[in-house]
Amino acid sequence: MLLRSAWLGGLWCCVYLVRPVLDSQGYFPHHGLSVMNWMVAIGLLMGCLILALGVWQRVFSWQSRASLLLLILILLSASYFGLQPWWKLQMMLLHALSLLGVLWFLSAPRRVL
Repeated sequence: MLLRSAWLGGLWCCVYLVRPVLDSQGYFPHHGLSVMNWMVAIGLLMGCLILALGVWQRVFSWQSRASLLLLILILLSASYFGLQPWWKLQMMLLHALSLLGVLWFLSAPRRVL
């Protein structure tokens, strides 16, 4: 649960706190994207670690909604870097990741998978 909280909390902070502050100061498209790229990379690493731990502990289930949302979040986080030249599409993807993170949190509030 700690990894999930760090992943989603960092993502939400970057999207809804850091980006507007950097945008208001005029730093966002050029300098702020590196912050977003690092957060998505760290989140992708945390998601893969959660998945590996779930498979190792044999709690991963293909029928579970939380497990499928985790797979979707990992896939979208990996596809974020494919949209490198188009930063506005990357921001739309980050908002989708934030929404799916809320759904993931609400589908399994006391357990991750």
